[in-house]
Formats: sequence, structure tokens, C-alpha cells
Amino acid sequence: MKNPSADIFITAKPVSEKINRYISYYYFHRSEDKDYQKSFVFYPNYKHGLTAYKNSKVILSENKSSVYATDRIQIEPLYAINNNKNIKVKIEGRFDKIGIVFNPLGINHFIEKPLQDIFAKDVGLFSYFGDAFEQTLEAVFNKELLDEKVSLLDEFFEEIYIEFDQPILKKSVEKLLVSKGAIQVGELSEKLHTNRRTLLRLFRRHTNMSVEDYRKMVMFRQALNYFQQNKEEANLTEVALFSMYYDQAHFIKHFKSITKETPTTLLSKISHIGEEDTYWYFKD
Repeated sequence: MKNPSADIFITAKPVSEKINRYISYYYFHRSEDKDYQKSFVFYPNYKHGLTAYKNSKVILSENKSSVYATDRIQIEPLYAINNNKNIKVKIEGRFDKIGIVFNPLGINHFIEKPLQDIFAKDVGLFSYFGDAFEQTLEAVFNKELLDEKVSLLDEFFEEIYIEFDQPILKKSVEKLLVSKGAIQVGELSEKLHTNRRTLLRLFRRHTNMSVEDYRKMVMFRQALNYFQQNKEEANLTEVALFSMYYDQAHFIKHFKSITKETPTTLLSKISHIGEEDTYWYFKD
């Protein structure tokens, strides 16, 4: 009898120099076991993810998705903008999944409209790339070699690449990342010599997030990444200081406002999956 928890999770960077600035990595997650059952939680992130399951039925609710194997031949791309929720995922039966994780503002280099105009949800079906994308995904699913999968995805995104001409927004995101989220909205608008209202509008229109939400996500993920990379030596005080929190109280309050859990509880139970910054909590 096969192990019902047996699965394969592989990450890979884009090879194309044209797009690897905008796509952080791809991942490929699958199981051939009809008895597979696993539940996990993934956490808020300023990076957006586009995923697709093959021959699975996906049922979405406010903070949960359930994935079941089906005989129906289908590929349904899903997009996730996760800035304030712990999303619970339950998978039952065989599945095959492709994930595309975009760098900050990455998706905007492959769409001709503001993100808010084509996707106004937190998580949902993403049909913008149309049949050409589904055909590419089908071809990727059918390839066995990792480099062939990556090559096909690279080729698709190279083909649809467009310029994203929003210099103020790009500089804003860069400063938020460099400051590890510590820079305040008012200071950000002053440094860029732009109206605060303009800045707020640009973020909402092109990221579906407010500046403050984006800033909080940067701090949260910095803490998550730092702890995972230094978990043998780092204590929570060091994590808080590195991630630009004022003090332990600020650190705890911020984590609870995002995840409903304290740093002590959350950081001790999450797992690092693959070779990139994918962190999930596997539930019993």
C-alpha cells in the first residue's frame, strides 16, 4: 500500500533573463496516490501566486480551498492575492499542480490592464491569459523533465511580456523592500515627491493592496524568511529586530493581526517546502 502522504514538490527558477526579474520561481507539486490526503495552511505574502491543477475539482470559500481528483479533463488557473488571511488547503486523491510565483509587481509585466480591472478577488479563477495559457500548461503537465517544463513556461511569458510604465509605483515598492517595510506611507510619498493620495491609488489599482497592507506583508515575510534561514541560532528578539519591529510587543501584535497567531506559535510549526521561500504548515 502506498503512503497516503507521498508527494513530490519541486521548485525551479526561470532560465530566461528577460523574465526572471518578474517571476521568482515555478513549482511543481503532484501525487500519483489515489489515497492521498493532506491539509496545509499557507500564509499572507506580498508575492502573488498563479496556480493550476490538472483534472481536479477545486472548491473555493472565503479562507479555504478543497481539491478533489476528478475524471473530468480540465485545467483551471487560479490567482491568489493573499494579504490578510491564512488560507487552508485540503487535497484528496491524485493531483498535479503547477505554480508560478511572481516577484513584486511581476504580474503587471504580463497584463495590459491594471490588475484591479481584471482581478478584484483575493483568490479565484484567472482566465485573463486565455486558451494559449491553458495549452501551455497542458504541455507542461505532459513533460517529464524539469528543464523542459521550465522552458515551456519561460517561452509563454516571454511571448506575452509587455512594458509596465509606472515609475513611481516601482520606486515605492523598491523602497519598501529595501527598508524591510519600515518606511511609513508619509515618508514614502515625501521621498518620491508625490501626492499621498496618488500613491495610495497606484497601489490599490496595480497590486489590489493598500500601501499599509503591502508594508505589513514585507515586514511579516522578512521575519518568516529570516527565522527559517537562521532557526538554529536566531531567537525571537533577533527576528523582531532584523524585521524592523519596534519591540517584542509590536512584533507579537503585528503577527496576530495577520495570522491570528503569535510568532512563537507560528514560527515553530511551519515547514520550508522546496528550495525557495515557500512555507506551509501541515495539519494532522
